[in-house]
Amino acid sequence: MIKTAVIGLGNMGWHHARVYTELDNVKLVAVSDVDEKRCQKAAEKYQTATYTDYKKMLAENDIDAVSIVVPTSLHRQVALDCIANKIPILIEKPIAGTLEEGIEIIEAAEANNVQVMIGHIERFNPAVQKLKELIDTKKLDKITSILARRVGIYPPQIKDANVVVDIAVHDIDICNYLLGRGPEAVFAKAGRALNDERADYASLFMDYDDTEILIQVNWITPVKIRKLNVTAVNGYAELDYISQKLKLYESNYERTFDSFGDFVVKFGSPDVQDVSVQNGEPLKMEIQGFLKSVTTGKVVPVTAEDGLLALEWAMKAIQSYQSHSLVEK
Repeated sequence: MIKTAVIGLGNMGWHHARVYTELDNVKLVAVSDVDEKRCQKAAEKYQTATYTDYKKMLAENDIDAVSIVVPTSLHRQVALDCIANKIPILIEKPIAGTLEEGIEIIEAAEANNVQVMIGHIERFNPAVQKLKELIDTKKLDKITSILARRVGIYPPQIKDANVVVDIAVHDIDICNYLLGRGPEAVFAKAGRALNDERADYASLFMDYDDTEILIQVNWITPVKIRKLNVTAVNGYAELDYISQKLKLYESNYERTFDSFGDFVVKFGSPDVQDVSVQNGEPLKMEIQGFLKSVTTGKVVPVTAEDGLLALEWAMKAIQSYQSHSLVEK
């Protein structure tokens, strides 16, 4: 029986608690939140111990794994306290509020031999997993461009992050994951449309050497859209995160010469297929991957270094739009 706990019972933290109670051979032994009402609600629903002081929770319980689902500005301190107690942690993205804090978490984890996973949940979307398979098997080969759109209304629970750090970091990590490498440069533009305190819309143009990326994010579109389009030399794919649908268009062309001896490419109608995707809850798959690593001692599916790389380029994007300049590796 794996004994788990959750620190932070906001919207996402509540789902972490729920998933832990739904898994076999897993017990949610305790949760912590500064809001007593949230704790009471969790105690009633999940019959688990509750604490308004997470340090007391860590001291009084035998815990095998913890989800850290607190505001980004608190990631560093909560993570360091869990690491000091030798408890493997799953930190909701981003890894921390600054690169320096992220590095501090990584160094502490290495010094204490503690596993740290970052909750980049979109990696566990079944459609993304299938898209990664298409890329790895060359069904989509030599990718030339990726277009990512992640837009919708302003989330009221976000108090301490702008649109780049909060949601563009998802797509930065997904592009890193799909391409198997990080960017070379970024040029970004952003602004404040409805929020005077932080950027609520942005466009990121990212250079992955031979692949160009455009990431569009905002908190001002009245319709929730989560889509990814991938163009490769031998095909094109459309992915919808919400419906978990993936469509593949396989190119049908031939290279030849016309009657004048000039080189031409003749395109026929593409072969179109709805790729079979077995739908599932990404968060549950993420947590299962985390717990499997905890029990086996193997490397977590999304490492702290992965999380740091995504945060690094989110920060470079912010630097870019603030300075109105290209920021390179």
